[in-house]
Amino acid sequence: MQTIIDSLDLKPESGRSPEETLTDYLCEKEMLIILDNCEHLINECAGLAEKLLQNCSKIKIIATSREALNCYGEQTFRLPSMSFPDKSSNNTPEQLTQYESVRLFIERALSVNHNFRVNNNNAPALAGICTCLDGIPLAIELAAARTKVLSVEKIYDRLDNRFNLLTGGSRTALPRQQTLKALIDWSYDLLSEKEKKLWSRLSVFKDGWTLESAEVICSDELLTEGEILDLLSQLAEKSIIIYNEVKERYSILETIKQYGEEKLKESDETEKFYLKHLDHFTELTSMSKFILSGKTNLEYLDKMETEHNNFISAIEWSVHNGKKEKGSLIASELGHFWITRGHYLTGLKLLQSLLNDVSGINKNTISKLLNVAGNLNIVQGKYEKAMAYYERGLSLSREIQNKNEIAISLIGIGNTEAETGNFEKAQSYFEESLKVSRDCNFYSGITFSLNNLGNVALILGNFKLAEKYTKESLEMNRKSQNKHDIAFSLDTMGNIMTEKGNLELAQEYLEESLKLTREIGDKSGIAYSLMNLSGISNRNGNQEQALSYLEESLRLRIELDDKTGIAYSLFSIGSICFDQKKYEQAKEYFKESLLIRTKLRDKYGLMLSLFSISKILNHEENLSDSVKILAAAETIVKSLGMDLNSKEIGMQSDLIKELRNKLSDEEYSKYYDEGINMTTDEACELAIRQLGS
Repeated sequence: MQTIIDSLDLKPESGRSPEETLTDYLCEKEMLIILDNCEHLINECAGLAEKLLQNCSKIKIIATSREALNCYGEQTFRLPSMSFPDKSSNNTPEQLTQYESVRLFIERALSVNHNFRVNNNNAPALAGICTCLDGIPLAIELAAARTKVLSVEKIYDRLDNRFNLLTGGSRTALPRQQTLKALIDWSYDLLSEKEKKLWSRLSVFKDGWTLESAEVICSDELLTEGEILDLLSQLAEKSIIIYNEVKERYSILETIKQYGEEKLKESDETEKFYLKHLDHFTELTSMSKFILSGKTNLEYLDKMETEHNNFISAIEWSVHNGKKEKGSLIASELGHFWITRGHYLTGLKLLQSLLNDVSGINKNTISKLLNVAGNLNIVQGKYEKAMAYYERGLSLSREIQNKNEIAISLIGIGNTEAETGNFEKAQSYFEESLKVSRDCNFYSGITFSLNNLGNVALILGNFKLAEKYTKESLEMNRKSQNKHDIAFSLDTMGNIMTEKGNLELAQEYLEESLKLTREIGDKSGIAYSLMNLSGISNRNGNQEQALSYLEESLRLRIELDDKTGIAYSLFSIGSICFDQKKYEQAKEYFKESLLIRTKLRDKYGLMLSLFSISKILNHEENLSDSVKILAAAETIVKSLGMDLNSKEIGMQSDLIKELRNKLSDEEYSKYYDEGINMTTDEACELAIRQLGS
């Protein structure tokens, strides 16, 4: 109060308190009073503001503080950080300037380095700096000042040690505004000891936390669970942490988190609370416990998505701190989530870090990790790697007699054989996995084996057997209420009905599958259902709808880096373009698809591609190469164990007749024999050459 009196140059009056002197002076004045940095005298500022507002009706007060004054008549406004780019964005230099933090960085950088420019090379690092520093103005200014001696890229690389890097503010500024650490120290020193302790412990979280997680992880004999809620509320009021009412979730700025990590290290509590974090998130990964608690499959997946960065952090900490068994348990349980939500690369990176040295990991857990690694490789079309993981998993599972994992390995090997066109081998593995699964009553193993046997029977043209297997799988999956597995069976049933000509029923199955996959956010499943629906739309003559389905399917598969799926979507778009007589476009799609399938060694896909390219060449009157490539495709059909009277060959009957009509018997036989004697690689090279550059 005395500071305000001095600022207004008021003289003390005998017999009157400073409060009376001030209120008498202000009672009739229209005035705006600014109280800056109230947090260091929060109670005094709150009392003064309330008294002035009660006695001086014409004045207004603006108070800046890290926490609300909580006095009568107060209206709070939270001042946000400056805007900064999203972590996942890929902005051009021009696009970056829309963000306030970037503009401030550029302005301050130019003041110390007149040659500073933003270009395509340093733009990602500049975006990273502003994002990592959470748009905090002082931090941005201090980072920009370093451009005098460091490149933007080097500044970004050093942000893990930001408190040593971001120093050297203006000599005329207040001490707390001269370094980033001093700024945070100022806020830290105003807290109670328990608030300080909780702040440091919250630094173990990555990308936020719930109240329940904080109560479990951050409590001990010094901070009880019952105290956590009030302390979180106090830290939120003081702008140390952020509470999202909609998500019912807390978060912390990266700079504030890093400061907390340093304080946790100083208190020698880092291992204790990171271990509690690891234990807690190991417990959370159990899907069966989550479902048994009344949650649905969708809720489980959403929960895993929200906590994904905490799971990643827990696994990474376990690898570097001798706790790999617990990290491995998390990774082995996240396989279903990683595949459903498309986190292929993240999952594989973590699995590789665990499998590089398996000492200290239980053999049962290792076998699970190997199968998950196989699954993540196969969905990306990395068949050799997938097979290697599955075979290692099968060998280990047999050694330790883990029948569930034996079945999963067999299913994985069967899927790999099927994806590379070895359908008879695939069928044998699926039959074995079904037997093993039935012997140990492994429910998921039974349903997946049945569904995969249905798929193989469908490809080999045995519709009756395909329907028998898939119906049993669908009935079992409906009982378990697992939306992912139900959708899997529905897709197969839809494809069977399509091949039987019952398009109406096929569409019902596929639309239900699409609905379920959209509900659970299964990008791979969505893409597969869309591609199957496109086939029905195309058969019904609605090519525009078919293309719409395929284009969405292709976008998702590119996002997932699903090379097998990308090749199928491209091929299907090319087929529609051919039917629409858009031959040049068809050639481009067929060529792109063929190039991918050649790398994948996808025999079944190569066969489909070669048939279609043969049609293109016939249209262009390149009859000799059309026949050669047709013959090479028929050779692949035989090697796959498929009947030459199958749908794939039957669809080419018009092409064969047309080629025979255009060529003499001698010419046709000559070119056909040449094609029969070609290797698959030679046929593909010929096809690519003829499609042009």
